Amino acid sequence: MKKWLLAAFYVTVLIIVFIYRNSIVDYMHQHGSFPVLVGLATLIALFPIIPYKLVIAALGFSFGTFWAAAISWLGTMIAATIIYILAKTVLREQGRKYLGRWKALQSFTVWTETHPFVSVAAGRLIPLIPQMAVNVLAGVASIPFWTYTAASSIGKLPGIFLYAFLGGEGTNHPVASILVIAAYVLLLGTMFFLYKRKKLSA
Repeated sequence: MKKWLLAAFYVTVLIIVFIYRNSIVDYMHQHGSFPVLVGLATLIALFPIIPYKLVIAALGFSFGTFWAAAISWLGTMIAATIIYILAKTVLREQGRKYLGRWKALQSFTVWTETHPFVSVAAGRLIPLIPQMAVNVLAGVASIPFWTYTAASSIGKLPGIFLYAFLGGEGTNHPVASILVIAAYVLLLGTMFFLYKRKKLSA
């Protein structure tokens, strides 16, 4: 029941944003400085009441692909670092309980212990893996901070660029949008193939 309510909430938000998109864009241009927008992006990443992909696309529509990607990347990296530190220190036990809710992460957790950099980067790329779970898992598994940060920085870029581009240029350049989506899907397919091959050979 909760999943249906959450889905209904997201759809409602999407409809409202679409209806008032021009007013929202005007307001963001008038009142949104770069630090303020990064701060808002960080808060939304920490408390995801709105799908972050929607936020990236909205920023792309308002400010173009480059600035949308920069704002979104900085916001989500700040949020990811905060959650990682909390999971590694004061909220370690709560982090383990949270991860226990995601049975699909069990094999991924084992892979994280042996391939920390690749697993974190892959977790950022795969849309089906909750980003909050990756943050918590990295903290609980005590993955080194710089390994986690570097892997997250690289892994987040393709997805953020994709949604920023679709939000900013998707309607104006449909062919380019299809090519960008195809490249992203190809990247995911290649990564999944390598993961399965590595898992079978292990």
